[in-house]
Amino acid sequence: MYFCKVQDKDSINPQILKMMMMGGFSSDSSGFVSPKDKKTPQKAKRKVEFDLHFDRVFPQGGSTPQVQRLPMQLEVLQEFITDCKKNGVTSAYVIVGKGEGKLKKMVSQELERQHIRHNLVLDPPYFSNAFKVVF
Repeated sequence: MYFCKVQDKDSINPQILKMMMMGGFSSDSSGFVSPKDKKTPQKAKRKVEFDLHFDRVFPQGGSTPQVQRLPMQLEVLQEFITDCKKNGVTSAYVIVGKGEGKLKKMVSQELERQHIRHNLVLDPPYFSNAFKVVF
C-alpha cells in the first residue's frame, strides 16, 4: 500500500493521482469498474427459421389433396408462433417460397390478425420468399 505525503495543499504526486484514477486504491463501493474488468455476458444469437413448404413440414403428406394443404400449413404456423413466444424467441424467419403466392398472402394475413410485426425479406438468401417476424 502506498502513502502519499502532501507537502503543499496544491501539490499531489502525479503517479499517485494516476494510480488513484486507475482504481489502484479503490476499496469503496462506488460502483466504478474499470473497462477491462467489466465483462458483459453475451447471448449466443441464433437464427430461427421455419420452412413452411408442405413437403418439409409433412414429408409423408404427398397424397394430401391441395385444398387441405393450406389449412394444415397455417395450423403448423400457429404452433410455431406459440412455441416462439413460449421460448422467448424475439425474431424468426418464416419461409413461404414462391409458388402461386397463396401461402405468402395467408401467412401475412394471419400475422396481421395476431398483431405480429413482419416484413418480407428482399435480400439474399430469401429473395422475397420469407418473412422476418418480430414477436
